[in-house]
Amino acid sequence: MRISICDDEQVFLDETHTLLLKWASLNNLSIDVNIFSNGDDLLTYHKNNYSDLIILDVIMPFFNGIDTAKELRVSNPQIPIIFLTSTRDFAVESYDVEAYHYLLKPVNENKFFSVLDSFLSVFTKPANTFMAHTAEGFCKINIEDVRYLEAQNKQVIIYLFNGTSLSIRELFSKCEEVFSPDKGFFKCHRSYIVNLSCVEQFTKTQVCLFNQVNIPISRNRYIAFKETYFNHMFN
Repeated sequence: MRISICDDEQVFLDETHTLLLKWASLNNLSIDVNIFSNGDDLLTYHKNNYSDLIILDVIMPFFNGIDTAKELRVSNPQIPIIFLTSTRDFAVESYDVEAYHYLLKPVNENKFFSVLDSFLSVFTKPANTFMAHTAEGFCKINIEDVRYLEAQNKQVIIYLFNGTSLSIRELFSKCEEVFSPDKGFFKCHRSYIVNLSCVEQFTKTQVCLFNQVNIPISRNRYIAFKETYFNHMFN
């Protein structure tokens, strides 16, 4: 498990690191902890790497934790972030970037461990994920969070249930292997793969999703799409 800590104060970096190692030992976990003293270094690291969890100080000079989280969300919309801060003033902003939790400094060990236990229960829950290459780095995507995919030139746009989208640098053929019928997806057109659970209705020429997005169906894929869709619905 990879965990990143970002805080501009060394005393809090050391304290958080020590608590993480203690928690990992109590849970018999092997963790790789990466430490950063500013948001810029954290963002640079995530251009070519990933973290399973980020523990991020809010109040930092130049680039604060909220702004850092907003930048992270561009390429990592689902990465869990726990904010640490000495004030409650940024609680509302933390919700805007969908923070996993918000803890006050000095960190209470029992509370911190409780939040980490909650994260661990989600992290260890079996899930279908896809590690995608983006312009900013790598991003882990939960397959069940995807509405549909669209091939555009040399990139693929992934549209998520939360209303956001993500551009990835992957071959569409690779995406077709990952987002396959056995996972509830179907390639209905050379440029589109849809989540069958999102289909509201369809004709011989197009699929209408619940969010009122219309997606074309290739003429030679209609019969296979219909059979796959009804098999999916009945199963």
